[in-house]
Amino acid sequence: MPSTFFGLYIAGSGLRAANAAQNTTANNIANADTAGYSKQVVQQQAAAALRTYTTYGCAGAGVNTIAIERLRDSFYDEKYRSNETNYGQYDTLNSYMTTLEDYFTDDGKSGFSTIFTKIQTSLQEVLKNSATTSSKQSFISTSKSLTEYFNNMAGNLQALQKDLNAEIKTQVDDINSLASQIANLDEQINVIEMTGTTANSLRDQRDT
Repeated sequence: MPSTFFGLYIAGSGLRAANAAQNTTANNIANADTAGYSKQVVQQQAAAALRTYTTYGCAGAGVNTIAIERLRDSFYDEKYRSNETNYGQYDTLNSYMTTLEDYFTDDGKSGFSTIFTKIQTSLQEVLKNSATTSSKQSFISTSKSLTEYFNNMAGNLQALQKDLNAEIKTQVDDINSLASQIANLDEQINVIEMTGTTANSLRDQRDT
């Protein structure tokens, strides 16, 4: 037979489990607006039953609080990160392609199509009036405009490449900094979880 105070022990285990659940709920409410915070839940299981050697067999021994864990879905975490990676890639490509399109846009005055059309027209005038110098000068002038166009375009593309290289360097520095932070968090998580405790707050920081 279990002790006379066995019922009090069971009640105490229930109170301890309820206290853990209440504290966890309070923590969830306090962090409702905290960026990167994951809702936490208390994991409980029935304590191992005791054999009482009676007709009814075993007597329950209360409840055990196993752990306080984050309520997260690793499947959705992976999907989110994968989609964020794709979004970042195509957003960057779109930004630079838009800049390139602006460089090559013909405004009707100094664009490639406009200048090339003027060259064709002036060349036709030279063929029609090869004896006159005005038609030749017009052709030379439009040819200079095309040369200036290519020089300006080359300068713009070189400047864009320089900006892109600087942005890549900045991004690489940011990635290295984040990787260092993640490594430090991994070490802290390992130290804490070797004791059997789940480092929920540190895991939230790492996921963020």
